[in-house]
Amino acid sequence: MLVDVQRLIDTDTLHHAYLVEDPSGEAFRALHTLLRERNPDAELHVREYDVWGIDDSRELLRLARMRSLGTQLFVYRMQLCTREAQNALLKLFEEPPPQTHFFVCVPTVARVVPTLRSRVWVVTDDGSVSPAKRGRDFLALSLAERIALLTPIVKERDMQAAKVLLNEIESALATYDAVRDTRALRHLYDVRRALDDSGASLKILLESVALTVPYVSHTVQQPDV
Repeated sequence: MLVDVQRLIDTDTLHHAYLVEDPSGEAFRALHTLLRERNPDAELHVREYDVWGIDDSRELLRLARMRSLGTQLFVYRMQLCTREAQNALLKLFEEPPPQTHFFVCVPTVARVVPTLRSRVWVVTDDGSVSPAKRGRDFLALSLAERIALLTPIVKERDMQAAKVLLNEIESALATYDAVRDTRALRHLYDVRRALDDSGASLKILLESVALTVPYVSHTVQQPDV
């Protein structure tokens, strides 16, 4: 099994939503089996789809928001998910109901829009992708690749996703003691504050980040922790 499901759920506190890269379906089958064993009193919803559309998102919204006296667990797997359906889930994953946890299994996380990925804990074959890891990925991109990654966030004017990305980049810079750039850190702080100004240009602000933060290869040695 590519994803270590046992380690994923072996924690005192579950994250509110997980996006699991699961091309074979093994993680999906193991997840709902283990969650049922460990949470016998929870309300467990298990679904599998070939194509997830907007009506399926609406049904999930309805189920998740129904009054529940205890823990709700949603374990869903889908081969494809339309962009419209993904966008319909943004608010739910940003502000989930209390005691509600989502496990969404997909063949590849690359097909999930960045604005949705920013609201969940992404899990791949090498384990959960932390904010610092995603930030390091950004630092290793060329300027053109950074702009391409930012385009969906700018197009949708998704301030929440923009702020999450800034936090991830800042976390990444903090892990590289040898290349920590105080000018870049200060710029990130200023951009984060500017995002709260309703008249600010999201495009200009994010592109300034792409230009300002240093390029850092994945081969750069990180500090011992």
